[in-house]
Amino acid sequence: MKFRRPKNLNYRETVRFHGHDGPFLALGYRLGRFFNKELNPSGIMDFKISVSTKRRKPYTCLLDGLQCATFATLGKGNIAIRSISGEAIIVRVKKGRSVLKCSMTQRARAMCFKVEDLEKAARQVLRTPIKQLWRIEK
Repeated sequence: MKFRRPKNLNYRETVRFHGHDGPFLALGYRLGRFFNKELNPSGIMDFKISVSTKRRKPYTCLLDGLQCATFATLGKGNIAIRSISGEAIIVRVKKGRSVLKCSMTQRARAMCFKVEDLEKAARQVLRTPIKQLWRIEK
């Protein structure tokens, strides 16, 4: 059975789901919206996403942003996290034969780490062009 995609969640709904605003949530949400635009999914199982990062906060906040933007979820098993050391975050998405590999940029790292105001940092991430946040390989 193929389930159609529901209406996309907006960022305010994503913050509500996560419980608070922050730059890693915004980073995941922005990347998920980019995946939707580039790959045009029609069902809730169209994406298979793999996230390689540290398995602790604030890194894992990115997962909630991705889940809310793409409808890929840990529960459905079409998003997975792979624990790695270091500060890198690498996200791979697959839809059919299309694959995108995205690595967080130094600029995004600077915006997300050691911030005093999480909401201000999130707004900055939301305003920054996606290619300044992620190195994207097709």
